[in-house]
Amino acid sequence: MKTRLRNLFETVGWAGACLLLVLIGLYQGIQQQVLTVELLWLSLEIVWLDALSASLIFTAFLLLTGALLIYEVSKPATTVPTRRDGPKLTAIIPVYRDANVLHRSVESLRESTYENLEIVIACEPDDEATITAAESMTDEVVSVAINEYPGSKAGAIQTVVERAETDSFAVFDADEIVDEDFLATGMGALHDEGYDVFQGRRIPEPTGLVETLAYCERVTYHASYKLVELTGFRNCRSSSTVFTRDAYETVGGYDDLLTEDLAFAHKCYRHGLAVRQARNYTSLMEAPHTLADFWGQRKRWRIGQVEVLHATLTGQLTDGSRRRRYVSIWRMLTSIGGSIFLVVLLSKLSVLVLFDATLFYLLPIAATAVVAAGVGWADSQAGDIDSVVPIALVAPLVYPVFGMLMLKSILEYGLSWDGSWYHVEKTGA
Repeated sequence: MKTRLRNLFETVGWAGACLLLVLIGLYQGIQQQVLTVELLWLSLEIVWLDALSASLIFTAFLLLTGALLIYEVSKPATTVPTRRDGPKLTAIIPVYRDANVLHRSVESLRESTYENLEIVIACEPDDEATITAAESMTDEVVSVAINEYPGSKAGAIQTVVERAETDSFAVFDADEIVDEDFLATGMGALHDEGYDVFQGRRIPEPTGLVETLAYCERVTYHASYKLVELTGFRNCRSSSTVFTRDAYETVGGYDDLLTEDLAFAHKCYRHGLAVRQARNYTSLMEAPHTLADFWGQRKRWRIGQVEVLHATLTGQLTDGSRRRRYVSIWRMLTSIGGSIFLVVLLSKLSVLVLFDATLFYLLPIAATAVVAAGVGWADSQAGDIDSVVPIALVAPLVYPVFGMLMLKSILEYGLSWDGSWYHVEKTGA
């Protein structure tokens, strides 16, 4: 009974918060802004709606960050020196209920142009199906490890790092199809350029409507990161990532959190590690195939954002310099707050339709489509995806989801989240 009431309160609270933000946006949108120009013989007073300014500013933001992202992903994959051989590299694949997709990462890593490589599949002890699938792939390059810290992706990675005799590691999800030159490039960045961490980009395969929505959502997030990177912050995750043992030990490894990769990125920044972010080096991943899976996975990631902020504020994560700690917290707060503010912004923009200024309402929609299509074009040129047209059509649907997801995640984290996480079903096709 208590659980039912708590869930009801959470749902009502979420709906009420969304409605309140919509009303705030509508109220702000109809406010008038006035510019008075005084000349010797003439006085001009220009009046326009706040919603008009919001449209122009948001459109400029989308185009600026989008242009930066398109430029980055369009650069030829030769901007980092590659090395085909060198120190031994351990590629780690943490898995849980991934028997259907594990072949994607293992087979693509076998094709790697980096020669001194071992691949370790880190399985959960109670996941018999995946253990069986993993053991069927073992040979002189591929081996299986059982997670000594069950129930945690961070623990699976830690298990392999503690056992390995190597000083260079890479981490991938089970469903990734890794470019054959990715590891050679990552090792070049670490051992020739002196970086501590090398991070590529993952692309959800846009094979259907929901899958294309997932692709576009990743585009908008990567675009939003571009301005944040002016502070020196770089994202480095627990997939498509290469790092040194020194880097791992400096930050205390990955933490047992819902989004252990986000915590890792912030710890690397706070400790001043050199991170090479290269979004023109891509891996393919299987996207959610249903709206329920899309919603559940994205909500899990946003609950993870709130958890990492909470862990940071309560001193559970390692810290570096004080200044970097403050920038790190600011980054988390603006990410969470920005998603929520989108509800207000989109409500504000809807005022333009009511006041017969539909062109200005369509500007940010068109900008979103252009940016997504531009990134899609770069990915299609690289042979990673097929068609750009569905991406341009679906992209404008992404932003309305952001704020509602974040509000739901904050309420769920505070009221009902029990530490469990949503697992997306994947086919491995």
